[in-house]
Amino acid sequence: MKNNLVDKLLLPKTAWVLVLLIPITFLGFFPSYFSKLTTPIPMVIHVHGVLMLMWLLLSVLQPFLIYYKKIRYHRLVGKISYIIMPVVIISGYMILKYSYQRALNDDSVGPPGYYPESLAREIIAAEFVVIGSVYWVWLVVYYTLGILFRKNLVAHATFMLAAALTILGPAGDRLIGITCDALGLPYNAFAQNFIFVFVLVIFSIVLIIHYNRQLKLWPVVLVLLLQLTGFGLFHYLPYHPVWNQLAAILY
Repeated sequence: MKNNLVDKLLLPKTAWVLVLLIPITFLGFFPSYFSKLTTPIPMVIHVHGVLMLMWLLLSVLQPFLIYYKKIRYHRLVGKISYIIMPVVIISGYMILKYSYQRALNDDSVGPPGYYPESLAREIIAAEFVVIGSVYWVWLVVYYTLGILFRKNLVAHATFMLAAALTILGPAGDRLIGITCDALGLPYNAFAQNFIFVFVLVIFSIVLIIHYNRQLKLWPVVLVLLLQLTGFGLFHYLPYHPVWNQLAAILY
């Protein structure tokens, strides 16, 4: 289908590329979740897993509905997301709280030797939830902006793409870690920052596309600024006393 609206507002074949989020999510979470479905798992993890899968399916479905000009159904699914997303956001917070408490209670939350034995559990717990907190805030902000500017096609499409790509972070990072382990490679700074940089590159390309097509630039510029801010916080917050105190209050 030529000249469809999704490809005009975003990257070519955006709808089809987003389908890749499904296998990336499955493979990324296979060792820690999908392979352990027959074993006892805390209910909060199951609830969050189911809700995130629903959000993933919505994220993949919505651009296809636009692609095939099913605008009525796109709007209907969007309204359904008003019910699903608040619960997804709450479950995300509960997972962060569970992760913080797990680290606080002396559970092993990192590779052997990753944390010094002398390090206080409160500091370990705060460091452990930094990346999850960044992605959680991004999801809340991008989805909210996408809804607030739903009548602005450029802004809505840009913010919803950013919201969908928050799924890539947790799943993609895990998949990269699994791949590094399988190949005997170190999980170095390149691997650790790959998804952050990859998303920045995507929206840099979107910025060029919007500029060339004389579309409004402020939505993609805002996304880039938020991505850079989150990237900076990911590197600045760990072990910082202010974050340690804030994490203790939040979780």
